[in-house]
Amino acid sequence: MSDNDHSCVYGLRQQARCLTSVKASTETSKFLVGTVGTRNNVVCLLEYNDDTNSISPTLFDHPDEVWDVSSCPTDEQLLFTTHSPASVKTKGKKATLWKQQIHEENNGTLEALTELEHPIQRTLWNTKNTSQVLSFDSRWLYLSILDGSSNSSAKTSLSIDTTDMFNNETTLSPSLQVLQNAVWNPHDPEMVTVGGRCLAGWDLRSGDNTFTRENAHANTIRAVDYNANKPHHIVTGGDDAKVYLWDARQLNQPIMTVEGHTHWIWSVALNKFHDQLLLTSSSDTLVNLQNVVSVSSASYFEHETDDTPDDQDLDNNETYWNNNKTTDGLICTYDQHEDSVYAVEWSPADTWTFASLSYPGRIIVSQVPTGEKFKILGV
Repeated sequence: MSDNDHSCVYGLRQQARCLTSVKASTETSKFLVGTVGTRNNVVCLLEYNDDTNSISPTLFDHPDEVWDVSSCPTDEQLLFTTHSPASVKTKGKKATLWKQQIHEENNGTLEALTELEHPIQRTLWNTKNTSQVLSFDSRWLYLSILDGSSNSSAKTSLSIDTTDMFNNETTLSPSLQVLQNAVWNPHDPEMVTVGGRCLAGWDLRSGDNTFTRENAHANTIRAVDYNANKPHHIVTGGDDAKVYLWDARQLNQPIMTVEGHTHWIWSVALNKFHDQLLLTSSSDTLVNLQNVVSVSSASYFEHETDDTPDDQDLDNNETYWNNNKTTDGLICTYDQHEDSVYAVEWSPADTWTFASLSYPGRIIVSQVPTGEKFKILGV
């Protein structure tokens, strides 16, 4: 089943691979996209208006190709980009902290504040302490501290060598035995990483490895997210077209397997409020919205409600709840992209709104179907 009726589409002139939500914008749904064109690259701020189902863009010129963008959780104006000149493909990427300066409608500039010390792939803000940012390259994790002054600077406070997590990757190409992605543990000072076929956790106080799951997927793992409402629960997506949900305390096997894609999984995103909602995107051009309620924090109180009619007997009451509660499975597929969908992101301003980005620079803002909302809300 596809659901495109309430989607809003915006197209950039350049190709793009990175998308993030503006975490500090809790009243209006905003997203940032960075382009990877050979020239005239931009960071684009997209503001979504739910009332008119329209997108308003603001473009910021960027000197290089933008491989990653990360928005400050507490200040809408601050963002990191990971970038490199078009002539540099995989090495020598820099991470710069910028401040947005909007001069007129649909146009602005970026003021460079500081640059991280190491070449990196991604930068991730600590949502609980925004003076901390975590970055990584092919093997190393770096925890940096921002001083917060007007002349911002960043100093590395911890470096973690993750080489040991690849020791048993003997059958995988060396070029794939690198860190692919990472996510903050929202419950503890820990970073969870994926690389090769391995899932691993790292204590950001001591630098020690907290857990390792080798051969978590049959092929390279590229996507990871952490359940904000349920400690120890992680979701991963890999080149085997599989999505797995894990309990980090018991990693013998995943607690759930989610299927529905036919090619590489590029992005997974659990809803921060209703964590039974899981978004996945793939090189098969599709975005899938899945319900994983059985392994979520959601609770359902069957037979204990005053909302059903008084004259219904117990049998009818049971039938009512069985027909109206959410269950595991595919909710719908969004099929408006025509190329690899590199990222999906939930809006911090509206729990039912999300955006997806495909390689040609096509951004689509979509909604959870109304029927599913009502089931989740119990109305």
